[in-house]
Amino acid sequence: MQLKKITKNKQGAAALIAAMIVATGLMSIVLSTTIIALNNKASLKSFSQTIENFYNAEVGAQEALLQIRHDPNNLTFDNLIINNSNIDSEFVESESGACTPPVECQFVPDSGWWGEYFNYSSSHPDMQVDPYPGPTATPTQHDWYDDIYKTHEQIDANVIFDLHTWFPYDGTIWEDKEGYANDYFFGNHWRARVSAPSDGDYAYALASDDDSWVLVDGIVVVNNSGTHASFTKTGDIFLSAGDNVVELYFAERHTVDSGFMFSFDDSNLIITPLPEGCGEDLECNSNIETTASSSKATRKVRYTCNNDIANCFWSELIP
Repeated sequence: MQLKKITKNKQGAAALIAAMIVATGLMSIVLSTTIIALNNKASLKSFSQTIENFYNAEVGAQEALLQIRHDPNNLTFDNLIINNSNIDSEFVESESGACTPPVECQFVPDSGWWGEYFNYSSSHPDMQVDPYPGPTATPTQHDWYDDIYKTHEQIDANVIFDLHTWFPYDGTIWEDKEGYANDYFFGNHWRARVSAPSDGDYAYALASDDDSWVLVDGIVVVNNSGTHASFTKTGDIFLSAGDNVVELYFAERHTVDSGFMFSFDDSNLIITPLPEGCGEDLECNSNIETTASSSKATRKVRYTCNNDIANCFWSELIP
């Protein structure tokens, strides 16, 4: 009888312990589920805020783009607040520092002139004209320097040639003497970046048979045009401190002699070849970076654009 009682008591205790274990387990599951739910809610909210901040950053960058397009000189942007997110935009210079010229525009300083060579037919209405034509205001009022006449381009270390027997097409693959002793009727256009140590008048000498002009930054400063025998002009050309774009134009239009020379007298001037399309508007990237941040998340985007704040593309940055 006593043994039965002890056995019954043990069974009751075991059942009670088992019930307590089950209850504890259930409570643990409920507690874990609650914690997971809370974490999921926080994670969901954080994820939602992250997505929202990405779009907020986009909005901020677009606002900065609009401002800089309307006011290119204003590179400071107001901070924005969108749905409790702080939006901060800034203009960032190209990571490489100064704009880098394309390869075709990179030449060793003081290595000469970039030259275009043009060859004409004797049937061209401006060639072999009698009586000799007089001067004209600018070289570009003629079609002599159109691409249809261009044969090639080259770098000339200097532009000091013979003043009577300079015929650069003789003996070349482009030679067409048309029954004459030499290949007459041709033209040249040279272009260089001339770097001056200071503002000032710099002495020059120019001689040509026939037409020639000197331009500085697109303005004719020496006019030696017209069909004529070789003679020399000397004087001064004003150059600004730093870089100046100097262009020389020449045309041989008659079947007598041919010659050209041009030089500056100051050895401190640095003359570097400058093909057309180089130097004026270097293509470099500018960046607008926008950060959208809140207590839950931060997103950062960059808009990289060209000189004109056009052709922009975006990328996302690690905050």
